[in-house]
Amino acid sequence: MDFKRVFKSERATRKFTNRKVNEEILADIIRQAQYSPSLLNSQPWRIYAVMGDKLAALRKEHEARSLEGIKPDEDFATMLSLEWDTFPSQNMATMGASQSYFYHKRLALFNKANNTMFNAQCVLYLTIPKESPAWSVFDLGIFAQTLMLGAINEGLATMPAHSLVSYPDLVRKYAGIPENESVGMGIAVGYLDRAAEVNKPIYYPERLPLDRIYKVSK
Repeated sequence: MDFKRVFKSERATRKFTNRKVNEEILADIIRQAQYSPSLLNSQPWRIYAVMGDKLAALRKEHEARSLEGIKPDEDFATMLSLEWDTFPSQNMATMGASQSYFYHKRLALFNKANNTMFNAQCVLYLTIPKESPAWSVFDLGIFAQTLMLGAINEGLATMPAHSLVSYPDLVRKYAGIPENESVGMGIAVGYLDRAAEVNKPIYYPERLPLDRIYKVSK
């Protein structure tokens, strides 16, 4: 697929179809993502795919905790919006204001999608060693973006979601992740359910003018 088309096709998918993800295609996507750069070629990432019966069991427990209102306890530090620097906080405020329009009459659908892990047929959990410098988090982000673009190039849809790593003890239980690794990211991978109301309309939050983020010195 043309790169510009791949890049513009990246979006949050809030409900997937029941179609299974081919494991060979998945392995090939991850193999390509391994070419992502990392500090001193450290390649700190590990990837754990959960699908089938294991994912069904994980989803059941995840949904139960969500509905009970059990507080998330993710491995990466949680920051409330008021704890961020002013610059990103202003951007998040803009997003919050637009959500009331976007989620009009869809908030229940959105919450259900979150609680049921977006009906994903495969979730990839990305980890780094707990004994890692901040650079490894940066490297993990590069790897994740490369992986998602590779998935889109294969006709798949993706959903990187904070909610997928809310309960790392459950993730470890079903993915077999050791305690010395931090569960950093969860990425649902599958096929977009085009008929699902929660996936409509296609929404792209506004981006800042270039001169707000880009400066040239010469």
